[in-house]
Amino acid sequence: MTISTTAYRLLLKLLIRDRVTGSGTLSQHPDTIYVLEKPFTADRLILENRFRKLHSNYRAEQLTAVDNQNPEALRQQIENLAALQRNEPDRDIRLQPIMVLAGHMPTNDKPMLRASLSESWASSGSALRLFKLLLNGRSTLIRIDEPLVLNDLIKPGISDTEVARRAVWVLRTHFQRCRQAILGPDLSHRRTLMQQVLDAPDVGLAITDAALRQGISPQKMERQLADVLSKIMADFNPPTARVLNRLISFLLGRLFSRINIQGTEQIQQLALTHNLVYLPCHRSHLDYILLSWLLYRHGLMVPHVVAGDNLDMPFIGNLLRRGGAIFMRRRFRDDPLYTTVFRRYMMLMMHRGHSIEYFIEGGRSRSGRLLSPKTGLLKMTLEAWSQDTARPMALIPVSISYDRLVEGRSYQRELSGAGKVRENLLSTLKSLRILFQRYGEVSISFAQPIKLEQHPDTPLDQQVNHLGQQVMERINAAFMPSQISLIASLLLSAPGQQMREAELLMRLEELGRLLQQNGASLPNNLPRDWIKAAVQRKQITRGQNAVSLSPEQAAELTFYRNMLMHKLILPGLVLLFQRRLCRSGTSTQTRLIRALYPYIRAELSLPDPQQDQDLLLIRKARENLIQQQLMSIEDEAPPPLSAHLIRLAEPVLLRQYLLIRVLVQLQQTTETELMETTRELALHLHQEYGYAAPEYADQRVFEDITTQLLSQGLILGEPNELRPAQQLSSLIRLGKKLLPDSLVTKADNWLKGA
Repeated sequence: MTISTTAYRLLLKLLIRDRVTGSGTLSQHPDTIYVLEKPFTADRLILENRFRKLHSNYRAEQLTAVDNQNPEALRQQIENLAALQRNEPDRDIRLQPIMVLAGHMPTNDKPMLRASLSESWASSGSALRLFKLLLNGRSTLIRIDEPLVLNDLIKPGISDTEVARRAVWVLRTHFQRCRQAILGPDLSHRRTLMQQVLDAPDVGLAITDAALRQGISPQKMERQLADVLSKIMADFNPPTARVLNRLISFLLGRLFSRINIQGTEQIQQLALTHNLVYLPCHRSHLDYILLSWLLYRHGLMVPHVVAGDNLDMPFIGNLLRRGGAIFMRRRFRDDPLYTTVFRRYMMLMMHRGHSIEYFIEGGRSRSGRLLSPKTGLLKMTLEAWSQDTARPMALIPVSISYDRLVEGRSYQRELSGAGKVRENLLSTLKSLRILFQRYGEVSISFAQPIKLEQHPDTPLDQQVNHLGQQVMERINAAFMPSQISLIASLLLSAPGQQMREAELLMRLEELGRLLQQNGASLPNNLPRDWIKAAVQRKQITRGQNAVSLSPEQAAELTFYRNMLMHKLILPGLVLLFQRRLCRSGTSTQTRLIRALYPYIRAELSLPDPQQDQDLLLIRKARENLIQQQLMSIEDEAPPPLSAHLIRLAEPVLLRQYLLIRVLVQLQQTTETELMETTRELALHLHQEYGYAAPEYADQRVFEDITTQLLSQGLILGEPNELRPAQQLSSLIRLGKKLLPDSLVTKADNWLKGA
């Protein structure tokens, strides 16, 4: 080893801060050949340092590279290896692809030194490679994937030359796909993209129609539209994105004690073959910051994020736009020109291969439960893909859960009657005080992807609605319970919202076991650590031997309980029906739960009942309860955790019952009056639980129930004139059997006086 090589290695050791990603780990098999993308000395030494960290080593003949300037050398080497493998079948020769990226961001066409020294699709020499590492070495990514087993390519009748040719093609294609998945497409000049949108035929027709309606020339209309489009379009800037990544790393390190991640491996593999559209749930402004940061850290293309134009503030908006934000008006259904140009821009971005991210719920949930999907952007996505199906596309539902929300207090103020505060620069600067507070853990889980398929015989709107519901169900399925959601579920269902600490610890362990039976992943550490952390965050109050909630804490914790409600509702209903309808058989109880299932599903995004999925889930919930010894017999007090689960299910049933009860009382009403009356009654009754429930101020809590009643034919009419379609007395009688007598009596008395 020369002195210069030793010095080079030491220099790289000081400069490089690498992260490892990909589907594999460095193979320790003696017959492994490590295949780099380029034959750079720097890349070889970076790999060598990685081996040293693993206290391992490799022989010089185990390292090669896909060299575009000399492809014959690699082909000949693999041909020799194929002959060796064929002659010695007991050997297991493998070709493991390894990619080294310095400053893994795409380039744009702006003549900036830093951009020119970023990773790109263009080839570069060894000298330029060194400069890239000098400048961007602290953002070095090493992607290690599963080895290609040479024996899998060796078949009878196929020559060693053909085996080598196929292996080289597989490796080269793999590196190209990795580069696409990590860097994304080359970034064209923003003005070029704008002109492509304006030159599209559908946009031209929309400009002409709008000009005729407004009585101005098409040229003037196009100039006005160019200004509008400029406000929509992202202006992704790699140097800005790198700076933002460092700032976000600092911010998240200050805010959260831990970031839990689940499911990135499947996304890294899917990104090699599909265009990806990320659809996270929306509970906080930190959602899109977290997701973009996480994807960058795991060697995936930074997505362009569709954001509301309320965030397009001075300075902040420009910064977000350079980080990949696409700004969109909150409502533009009545503006056909804006709709056309926005749709065309989104289609262009998807056709070029950019990853896209948007929030299918439309806005942030103030109640903690998922909101019903808003399918406008999803429809644009399906339209864009149906125009060019050559490149497969996949939807990636993403679940995000928090121990404490940065916006928690503002949500409570809004739900208590205060108006929604429009985001501005001043409020953003004021929010810097959050850096001096702690927010516990945050969990991000990638759900099972939805690969788009063609269904020419199914109407587009029907496809979109089905996909929207699928996304919500998979977000819920991937949910990782947070520490505070577990604590909130128990404390809010305890009499007086207080428990002895020893009892709370036991119930948390029991609840954890029940959730694990259903496939949920529990938070790290032990329940006593969860309680300690929640006390430090002032979310709960610890006395000498007990843990309790103040009225303000109880109101706030409804949000976190609601995040977990979809996991607990079926066990709670099974226990509630078994308790209150104990003289009826199991089959009768199951039949009644199935009758309620569509309404519960509408509120909590439960799985589709098709193919008896609801029956299977009810049976599984009952089996898990029996296994955990939570099913009581007649005339015996229910086990403590069972009592908690019953009290968790009651408020959900209460909403359903009250909506039907108010409808029967009014007979004919408007949707607004029905929801407002039900909301006021629910708030009045919730005093029975001992704490306020500001979640009822969120009108969308009742919207999904009303929609389901309409689809089931129990309500007739339009939003301005609703009426019962049939006698609902049987449902009211069932509600009276299931709900506590005090609640039913209180509701009747309130309605008589209303």
